[in-house]
Amino acid sequence: MPRRSGKQCNVMHCPNITHDTYCSVHAHIAEENRQARHNEYKRERQDKKEQRFYSSTAWNKLRDTKRSRDPLCEHCLMIGKAKPVEEIDHIVEIKDDWSLRLTYSNLQSLCGACHRKKTQAERRKRQQKHI
Repeated sequence: MPRRSGKQCNVMHCPNITHDTYCSVHAHIAEENRQARHNEYKRERQDKKEQRFYSSTAWNKLRDTKRSRDPLCEHCLMIGKAKPVEEIDHIVEIKDDWSLRLTYSNLQSLCGACHRKKTQAERRKRQQKHI
């Protein structure tokens, strides 16, 4: 499949053409933004037990194994798209069943967009339970 034509870098007044959001000169901005979002997400997580789990060696090894075995977003693959994995997600949240936290079959590889959609849906579902 031919590649789409390039577009201008997202940095104002940058004349470089890219196939991504930022050109190679400004690619570090995407990583900085991703890291800032991740840090904010960690700050919002109030459950200290959950925070410790996501910093554990066991989780990091399992997550890396899943990422290497399934390097593309599983939701996007179902609709014929091939997007790289950004997040390893628990299908059944660990808040709902702590015993599944290190169960490989409870994990899915997701791109950022699919992970955000799933997280928003879970939040809405939790909010409706509390009403």
